[in-house]
Amino acid sequence: MSADRPLLLIFGGGDEADRIRRSGQRITIAGSADLGKLLPNREMIHRLLITRDHQPHPAELQGYPVIVNMITEAENSARILAKLEEVLRGVPARILNPPETVLRSTRDQVARLLSGIPGLLVPTVVRLRGADAQLAAKTIEQAGIVPPVIFREAGTHTGRTVGLHSSLADAVAVLEGGKEYIATQFVDFASPDGLYRKYRVWFIGRRAVLRHMYVSDGWNVHSADRARFMAHHANVIAEERALIESADPFGPHVRDVFRGVRERMPLDFFGLDFAILPDGKVVLFEANATMSFFPLWRDSNPEFQYLERCVAPARAAFMELVGLTQTSSAAQDLIDQVPQVTKLG
Repeated sequence: MSADRPLLLIFGGGDEADRIRRSGQRITIAGSADLGKLLPNREMIHRLLITRDHQPHPAELQGYPVIVNMITEAENSARILAKLEEVLRGVPARILNPPETVLRSTRDQVARLLSGIPGLLVPTVVRLRGADAQLAAKTIEQAGIVPPVIFREAGTHTGRTVGLHSSLADAVAVLEGGKEYIATQFVDFASPDGLYRKYRVWFIGRRAVLRHMYVSDGWNVHSADRARFMAHHANVIAEERALIESADPFGPHVRDVFRGVRERMPLDFFGLDFAILPDGKVVLFEANATMSFFPLWRDSNPEFQYLERCVAPARAAFMELVGLTQTSSAAQDLIDQVPQVTKLG
């Protein structure tokens, strides 16, 4: 890709205006991928922000050989994604993460898509609309979900749940009119030591990069547990570091699951959150492109500096995916040298 034929990254603020937050000169866009931070800050990389009130004219998108859709939240950006799909129709560019594929990455759709992969346990997921408790309970029962059940509002991330409920009556009591909910069969994924481990791998093109392993003493594992729990337990820090630095973090059976996921997921880049049961089975939590890659840690604890090792291989893989060919040799060197990169196929 030459400097006169730049790369275009398209960001979006979601269907609601308040999903774009300004702080001084910085703009935080909820529901957009942050992998763009991996790319070099060059003039050849253009960025376009679209909102519910402003969509680009197709003429603005001409001349770009590659367009990367960074709008990744399928629920809260559904209308903008549908509009972007119309705008991109007929644009002669290679489109990465096309809007129509992102729209198929909601929790319930992904659960159906990935069900049946050998070695992957996909908990049953159903979508609930409205506040009819009786209908919701019937829908959950018909799906075969047996309490405990996780409830969350559709389109929420970052560990936000309505709760883990031990009975259907308690679960459906939280329903509010005008909202949609996702009910998920809870799977106890505690390790033999009683702790809960949640892994994230980023799939970028045909590469898989280990991003982290969070460890917690509770089932709802999230980034806050790095400071709250992990920072006070040197053994789990050492465990994560060993994985990040390992030439083969998971072994062949988990790599086979990765290949199965990669073959079925239509997205060009996305994250996979999962656990590994004592019997070796992989438990799916979610797979979509809305997951964050940055920041690498929530505080300045120097013990977590090893997480920097995931940046170089992820950058190399993303540059390879978007076609920054003038750096492809260096990118390939990074891919070949850094152990936590797995090539799928």
